[in-house]
Parts: sequence; structure tokens; C-alpha cells
Amino acid sequence: MRFLHTLVVLCALSVPLSADTFDITFFTFSGGIYPGSGTFTTDGMCLVCNSGGLGQGGMLSFTINFDRDTGPDAFDGIDDVSAATYFRIENTLGYHGVNSETGDLLFMDPPAIGTMFPATFAFTRDGSLLATGTFAITPAPEPRTLFLLLPVVALVGLRWRPQRHRV
Repeated sequence: MRFLHTLVVLCALSVPLSADTFDITFFTFSGGIYPGSGTFTTDGMCLVCNSGGLGQGGMLSFTINFDRDTGPDAFDGIDDVSAATYFRIENTLGYHGVNSETGDLLFMDPPAIGTMFPATFAFTRDGSLLATGTFAITPAPEPRTLFLLLPVVALVGLRWRPQRHRV
């Protein structure tokens, strides 16, 4: 019986904490989707989350795969000279970074507060502007509710189970 209680508690603790995860999609001004995407996570509590030493400003991770800057050469908050800021209330992101592996530059500017302008980006390689356009931030899917409730249901089931009494 103690083993089952321990198992239920471990299952409950294995559910991820409530950090925000977001997906980034890039659109060129010519109307196509540029081969780029990204994700970032926050601590779920910051109103203005920034990458000041990743984790110190509420931003836990940041990665953008864009053109040839993918995989281990992606734009990231680990070794690139960069600054990322997410404004939770407006759901906007700003990022300016130099990829440490390729030297490519990516500038992502959020819209000015109170305007209808979209968030824009500019991608530069070797001093040449290769792509400009807009980008969108969307929340990543949350864990399924059933998965989150499973440990609670198991615990209630264990408590309601008929008890055997020794004679």
C-alpha cells in the first residue's frame, strides 16, 4: 500500500511545472512562410520576461531555427550575443541576436504598444539583408487535462478501495 502511495505521489510530481512555452512562425513580406521557427519558455510568472542570463529574468530557454541556423547552429540564449524580451500582457517578443556559430544576424521587433502594426523581423548574412517580414507568437499546446488528473484519480481510487481486515 505504501508503495502505491509513493508511486502516485511520484506521478503527480512528474507533471511539468506551469512554465509557458511558445512557438514562433516567420512570414516573409512576399507572402510565404520562411523556413524558420522557434520556441521559448518562461517561468510562467514574469510580466516582462527577459533573457538576462537565461533564468534570471524569467526566460528559461530560447531557441530559433532559421534558414541555415538550425540544430546546434541555431540562434539561442546560451552562447549567442543576444537579448530577448517577452511582454506577457501584450503577447509580444523582441529579439536582437548575433549567432555565435554562423555570424548571422536576426532582429525581431515587437509592435509598438497601442498600434496595429505587426511584429517584424530582418535576417542578415555577411552584411546582406536576406529576408524581412513578420512573425507570430502562439502558445504551445498544454498537457492534456486527463494526464494531469490521472494521479488525483489514482489517489482517490486507493482511498476508496475496500480495506481488508485481519482476523
